Amino acid sequence: MNYFKIIFLFLSIGSVFSCGVKTQVSQLEALQHCVFGVNSIDSVYVAGVPVDRIVKKGGLDMTRAPQLALAFFQQKVPLRARLDLGISNPGTEDAGINDFEYILMVADYELLRGVYEQTILVPGNGGEVAVPFAIHTDIHPVISRPENQRMLSDFFSASKDTSVTITLRVKPNIVVADRKISYPGYIDIKKRLSSREVLSYLQ
Repeated sequence: MNYFKIIFLFLSIGSVFSCGVKTQVSQLEALQHCVFGVNSIDSVYVAGVPVDRIVKKGGLDMTRAPQLALAFFQQKVPLRARLDLGISNPGTEDAGINDFEYILMVADYELLRGVYEQTILVPGNGGEVAVPFAIHTDIHPVISRPENQRMLSDFFSASKDTSVTITLRVKPNIVVADRKISYPGYIDIKKRLSSREVLSYLQ
């Protein structure tokens, strides 16, 4: 469902379709023309181990972190990190979004989900904002799969540059007469990151 269908959805509400709602819908529509990127990934810890201890340019070296073996045995591998998403607005209209539900995916696997409870406003005519995400999740269900372990090993060990798709799935909320109404479905924001880019963040 695209942004124009959102407009028709709220038009059907009738008298409660206020200027405030029109502004929210207009800002959401402008958001689809924004450019999204990853500004940084830092403070990354796996099972309490700084990731730069186990990820090197030559590949993964799990022997440097015996804590990971214990975490695997306990079937719980906590990941903590900070991801800064950059948004730039080349259009003339302000773009924005109220608090929203989100799902962060790496390749086709869900890494975490949550609610971002702050309004984001990206001014028009080249405005830029950084949106920080604090990641706290258990990645054991993902990395315990042999195929994912091979993918990780290939990603960090490949002699040539490889890439992975990061997808941020967003379900916006729009405030109508003091009530929050969720967008019907998710808006997908995709970004491909190369192994060299990721390594540059993690070193």
